[in-house]
Amino acid sequence: MRTIEEIKQEMQEAFMLSEPLATAYGFETGTAFSSVFSKVSIENLLLYIVAVGIYVLEALFAEHKTDVDAAIEATLPHRPKWYRDKVLGFMAGKTLVGDTDQYDTTDMTDEDIEAARVVKYAAATESADASILTIKVAGEADGERAPLDAETETALLAYLREVKDAGVRIALVNQEADQFRCTVDIYYDAMLTSATVESACRKAIGQYIQNLPFNGEYTNMALIDALQAVEGVRIAELRSSGVTVSGSQTETAINARHTPEAGYMKAEETDVTLNMIVYDGQV
Repeated sequence: MRTIEEIKQEMQEAFMLSEPLATAYGFETGTAFSSVFSKVSIENLLLYIVAVGIYVLEALFAEHKTDVDAAIEATLPHRPKWYRDKVLGFMAGKTLVGDTDQYDTTDMTDEDIEAARVVKYAAATESADASILTIKVAGEADGERAPLDAETETALLAYLREVKDAGVRIALVNQEADQFRCTVDIYYDAMLTSATVESACRKAIGQYIQNLPFNGEYTNMALIDALQAVEGVRIAELRSSGVTVSGSQTETAINARHTPEAGYMKAEETDVTLNMIVYDGQV
């Protein structure tokens, strides 16, 4: 939205480009307004008053548009992003105000609100072949992503039943991280020690897995890119990668990419096998 000064400046420029006004006041068209009229001139004050009126009118229209957009949003079926935001706004130990999807936070501090919002990560996706909205969630434990406890999950489900649109079927996913495993051949510079390069490679793999966006897509290519950026790595060749979903005993090979069933993955040190090979140019 334009400021009062911007509106007034545009009016001044139009004023000084007007040939009839230039003839009446005796200035050349295009002359700067301030070089002809002082700040206390009646012309300057009149333009300011009109600029204020235009500003107020534009502000009213902007506010009206915001209200209309909000009303339209409230009457339309909600998109997956709305459900994700609602889940992130869930507050443990609190009840909704009657017949609304809002909490009463009048007596709560910002710290109280943040502590009650135990869902730290959420993603909502609609199934392509069924009218089911899948919502994946996770909290935090010791600074890492972790599933919500059973009691909180029950409360979250009750909350979703209250706020969801009628007829929407929701599948809530709240589980341990997918277990990631990989085997990589690392050809490293002979001027560095195997232990030094291996440690840096393990750190790079861990950071890549941990820093994936919640419900973000893992790719074998991106993993290799992360390893190639490690000092001393001349060639990184992925031999295998796989994932075991929580509750399953079967490892599934990753074919190029994988979106975690839980929304996130983890890789223990024992799950990463690095075959350290000195690079001598004769691979």
